[in-house]
Amino acid sequence: MHFADHLFVIILAVVYPFAGYVSFNRLVRRVLAGEVVDRTKLYVATVTGHWILFLIAIVLWRSQGRDWSTLGFGFTIDTGLMVGAGLTVAAILLLVMQLRRVSAAGMPEIRDARAHLGNLEIVIPRNGNELGRFYGVALTAGIVEETLWRGFMIWYFSQFLPLWSAALISAIGFGLAHAYQGVNNLPKITLVGAAFVGLYLVTGSLWLPMVLHAAVDVLQGRLAFDVIRRSDNESPAANRNNAPIASSAS
Repeated sequence: MHFADHLFVIILAVVYPFAGYVSFNRLVRRVLAGEVVDRTKLYVATVTGHWILFLIAIVLWRSQGRDWSTLGFGFTIDTGLMVGAGLTVAAILLLVMQLRRVSAAGMPEIRDARAHLGNLEIVIPRNGNELGRFYGVALTAGIVEETLWRGFMIWYFSQFLPLWSAALISAIGFGLAHAYQGVNNLPKITLVGAAFVGLYLVTGSLWLPMVLHAAVDVLQGRLAFDVIRRSDNESPAANRNNAPIASSAS
């Protein structure tokens, strides 16, 4: 293991999440002060930051001549893959059903769902163009975050600790990396990260976790988009384009 591996883990697990938390809360304060969010610019910055980290990980891995399958890029058709594929399809179907239930929900449920978005409402797309770009963010997150948090981080910590400990650190670290979404959301995000870890361990590769991660982000983003659109259509005079509803990310 190289010194660069240790440095990269510090950047990934400490510096980058802290910077994201600080920048999001600064954004919240600017919105409260009356600034209008340029979500397209925000999405581009997010995608760029993710791919920079991805490229660093790939270059670092390549420079040490490591086996790509150890990073999670192997592919073996076996029982684990079949089980993982079934779990992935089932999870995606459940998310689609959730999206359809929201589409059929009444306005009290829609208003309640919007209230639960909290400050995250700032980054939710408001039109078709933004939604398309948000899907790009979701796809990027599926590829990059699985490579970093499942592939690289589990490999790194398994050099010092039992595999189960490395997997647990991966799930907790993933949750903390999304701390900007609010303390109340941390348990849920950590559990989602644990699900991705489980899928990775069952299948022995990153491919299905990448698919599921991207699908979760796409469908949850679409759900939030529909919630905001329906509630705005109910009261079009209300200017809620950027305003936070709650201080969930404080």
